Parts: sequence; C-alpha cells; structure tokens
Amino acid sequence: MNDDFHSISDKITPASTNQSRISYINILKRKELVWITFGVIIILIIVSITILLPFIMIKNKNTSQITTITTTIITTTTTATEESSFTSMSNNNYLKWKLDFSIVAGGNGYGTNLNQVSLTRGIYIDDDNQTIYITQYNSGRIVGWKFGEKSGEVVAGGNKQGNKLNQLDNPSDVTVDKKNNLLIICDQGNERVVQWSRQKLIDPKIIIDEIKCNGVTIDNDGNIYVSEGETHSVKRLKQGETKVTTVAESQSSVIDRIQLSYLSESF
Repeated sequence: MNDDFHSISDKITPASTNQSRISYINILKRKELVWITFGVIIILIIVSITILLPFIMIKNKNTSQITTITTTIITTTTTATEESSFTSMSNNNYLKWKLDFSIVAGGNGYGTNLNQVSLTRGIYIDDDNQTIYITQYNSGRIVGWKFGEKSGEVVAGGNKQGNKLNQLDNPSDVTVDKKNNLLIICDQGNERVVQWSRQKLIDPKIIIDEIKCNGVTIDNDGNIYVSEGETHSVKRLKQGETKVTTVAESQSSVIDRIQLSYLSESF
C-alpha cells in the first residue's frame, strides 16, 4: 500500500510545481505590462507639453500690450519727428519712443553766417526776452536768436577775433544781468570777463581781468560767479565791488577739479 501511495505522490508533485511556475510567470508579465503602460503615458505627457508650450508662449506674446511713450521737447512752428524703437530682451515687449523736436537755431550746415551755428560753447535762454544767446567760439561773437526766427543777430563781438574792447576771442559762456540789461561774457581767449549792453547804450567794459574763465553766471543779488579751469576754482565778484574772491576750489579730488573746470552755472 505504501508503494501505491508513493507512486501516486510522484505523479502529482511535478504537475503542481509546473502550475505554480506558470502562475508566477503570468504575474511577472502583468507587472511588466503595467510598467510599460505607465512609461508610455509619461512619454505622451512630455511630448504633449513640448508641442503645446511654444503655442502658449506665442499667444502670450500676441496679447502683450505695446507701450508707446511720447515726449514733447519743444513745440514751435516748424516740427520734425523722429521715431526709434528697440526690443526688450527680458520680456520681448516692443517699446517705441516718439520724439517731437524743432530746430531753434542753425540747421543750415556748418558756417559763420547768421543762419548757421558752429562751435557753440555756451548758451543762455532768456524767457522774458524770448531770446536764446549762443557763444560762437571760433567766430568771436555772441548771437541772439529770437524764438521762431530763421537767423540770429550779433549782440556782442562780431568784429573779428581780437583783444580790443569791441572784440571777443573764443568766448566760452554768456549770461544775462536782467536788472541792468547787460550781457556778461566769459571772453576766454582774452582771459577776461566783459559786459555788453543789450541795447548798445554803453560801450563794452572789462569787469574781471586776468582770469582764464570757462563759465559765468549771476545770482539774484547781481553777484557774478566765474569758474576758472586753470586754478580749478570758482570766483565771485560782488555787486558794486571790484575785488574778486574765491568761493570754491579743489586741491586734491580729480572729480571736483573736472566739475569746477567746466562749471557753466552755479545755481
């Protein structure tokens, strides 16, 4: 009987083992199929994002607002318009500036005619008199341009360059003493500061001598301030006095020297 039992057992065991192996293999195949499906889904998502992202960015660009900034500098009878634009790399927006400007002096090429401007060193705008005063460095003269006029008028110098009282030599700056109706001129080539009557009622006069001036201005009290490049200083001539005093100077700072040397206005 035992022999019969062992014989039956020997027949049953191999079949059971084979069935277990088949089940295990099927489980592995199912897991592998799940992972493959999951991987395909991930790939599809990545591909979809890659394809759709440029269209989304283009749509955002198209809906970006275009900003236009308009600046009016001077408005007169003759107006020229210049437009310039650039692309901002940070946000891909297009910004456009529209500049409205007009020529108030010159504009007729380089030269010494009264409708031309050349080598301008100093400028003074007199709103009360509606005039722009311009120093013409190489012509030895100061030219006044009325607002809207096509040419200027010689208001000081203009008798060739020289050192006589009716001459200027490389004038570098000009200001106006409105109280006394005088032009105060930095006559750099002659190393002096002179005054000229705007109405030409009195002769020109030297008010500061032996000074290598670069810029000149006047305060509300009639005190005259002059910048001198050679000494890197600012000097003052008080109203009614003849002695000049130093009110600012630089001894060590290179930056201060540059600022003082090319000072054109003290206020």
